[in-house]
Amino acid sequence: MIQTICTHAQGKRIEAAVAYAGHGALDLLPVSLGDLIVVNGSRNALANGATSAALLREWVEQDVHVYVHETLHAKVFVIGRTAFVGSANLSRRAHEDHTVEAAIQTTDPGIVSQSQAFVREMAAGATLVSEEWLTWAETVKVTRGNSVLWNPEPTFLPAVPFDVWVGPWAYEDFDDEEERLAEEGRRTHKVPSGRYDTVILGEDLDAEERLEEPDMAVLIGNGRSKVQVVRFLERRDNGRAAMGFYRSDRQAITLLPGELADLLSTTVPQLRQGWFRADGAQRESLIERFGLPSLPARSS
Repeated sequence: MIQTICTHAQGKRIEAAVAYAGHGALDLLPVSLGDLIVVNGSRNALANGATSAALLREWVEQDVHVYVHETLHAKVFVIGRTAFVGSANLSRRAHEDHTVEAAIQTTDPGIVSQSQAFVREMAAGATLVSEEWLTWAETVKVTRGNSVLWNPEPTFLPAVPFDVWVGPWAYEDFDDEEERLAEEGRRTHKVPSGRYDTVILGEDLDAEERLEEPDMAVLIGNGRSKVQVVRFLERRDNGRAAMGFYRSDRQAITLLPGELADLLSTTVPQLRQGWFRADGAQRESLIERFGLPSLPARSS
């Protein structure tokens, strides 16, 4: 089926969300300027060889819009005005019919439109492949020894005792040096692509106790901005630029500040006064509401 798709793609616009694109796919799929492709770019997919970092670099150099998603397993192609929805990945093996694949090929305008919308939705929730991402991906050693091609357990969630903190999402007082440290932290932490993004946390400098890995921070935005739960990563050299990362996919649980205040039996102005560690009933409420693991508190 991939052979049919690749043949049909000659000279046509390509929009695709295909889980795995292995080495050699460049010779299979005739991509061109402006095409849009989303693939599974998880560490496991790269280590297994199912997705090739070298291939993605070649696509980017050909001005293809390439996105990586951590858990993508779909195979949806929109080639011109034709949609293909099936089971085949972009691989030499699939192209040479060494595996049994199946797909639906249709020019039905409704299905083509829905397929195109699906691909674009996947791209909107994924990470655009950049030089920074490619540099990281090319460091992943290909072992082909891992049969699981995506992470079944989100790395976002802690697996050891953790504290839950609540505080305002504000870091406007960071100076140029602190912003540099924060940017350095973003580059250092290779947060899984597609479902996660990094953020700077503005901690209280006078606090005696500080966030530590793998604490969770419930960040409160300004105005009616949503409340987002963040996993703490690290504190940079000068103790001010604290890093974290959060789920950016649509399954992430968010609240309005007023909803959080009601949950904690307090008020929004009190929540915005500064950072505090949630204990007792407050911690239990936050763990239940945000679906966090029922593990003991680190501070205990």
